[in-house]
Amino acid sequence: MKVFVAGATGDLGKRLVEQFVARGHTVVGLTRDQRGDEIVRDRGGEPHRGDLFDVASLVEGARGADVVIHAATAIPTATKPSAEDWERNDRLRRGGVENLTTAATRVGADQYVQQSVVWVARRPDGSPFDESAPRNTDRTTKSAADAERITETAAEEGPFDATILRCGWFYAADSEQTTTIAENLETGDMPIIGGGLLGRSDAVVSPIHVDDAASAFVAAAQEGVEGTYHVVDDQPVTVADFLETFAAYLDADEPSRIPGWLARLFVGKDNVRFFTSSMPTSNAAFREATGWEPEYPTYEDGLAAVAPGVERER
Repeated sequence: MKVFVAGATGDLGKRLVEQFVARGHTVVGLTRDQRGDEIVRDRGGEPHRGDLFDVASLVEGARGADVVIHAATAIPTATKPSAEDWERNDRLRRGGVENLTTAATRVGADQYVQQSVVWVARRPDGSPFDESAPRNTDRTTKSAADAERITETAAEEGPFDATILRCGWFYAADSEQTTTIAENLETGDMPIIGGGLLGRSDAVVSPIHVDDAASAFVAAAQEGVEGTYHVVDDQPVTVADFLETFAAYLDADEPSRIPGWLARLFVGKDNVRFFTSSMPTSNAAFREATGWEPEYPTYEDGLAAVAPGVERER
């Protein structure tokens, strides 16, 4: 099978290259510079210089591909993201998906796989939800919902089956967000926002180690499944438990708590919303469709492996 990956140099993308190659597939990864070429080559893939906003370059790179994957992201990593930060992310989601689905159509791909996020459909009351839940967007997820709709429309009109994989909260030793959290936990600058002492329940998240997210994409492509699936580990966890466990593995002090109104001054309302809004969901549908199982079934398993790696990365 030949696979074309847009976003091949990111946290997820470089793992996709490596894992598809390890299973005997041919992988072409979209790159923008020499460093990107090296990342793809080092993992056994073939780099293709191009631009997600240049359809001709995408068609050239994806020619002959059985599967086309959109794994490119620009989710802001700044402590307090600006409107411009989110606009860059929105452009990548909307315009990038339009261009890549167009390329997939032109090269006659059999399958198109789109990365999304589970919190695009989280419930206003924080209750559990699955793939059948209607989308429920805010400023940070509206473009993700639009990307899903663009994908679905392109599949209806084009030659390929579409697979939308809504991933949980990513973490990995080489993830910029994870290393930033680790550094802030060690310095005491990563408090738990709201909950607990303020009389509200702590927000529940559904995480996924990036290695497991990548293996889910491989499983989806190899099994040829279509539709929308949630890719998370086996155990939702409160943000408080996740951070406290991570701190313990790092031999850092237990994080303190601050009210949401105070946190907004430092990290902005979007980050506060993310860390205080529950998104409990399950991987049951994806497991049943593909037989996939995560290597790190719980956040505790994953963080035990991540903590030593974070130390090496820094």
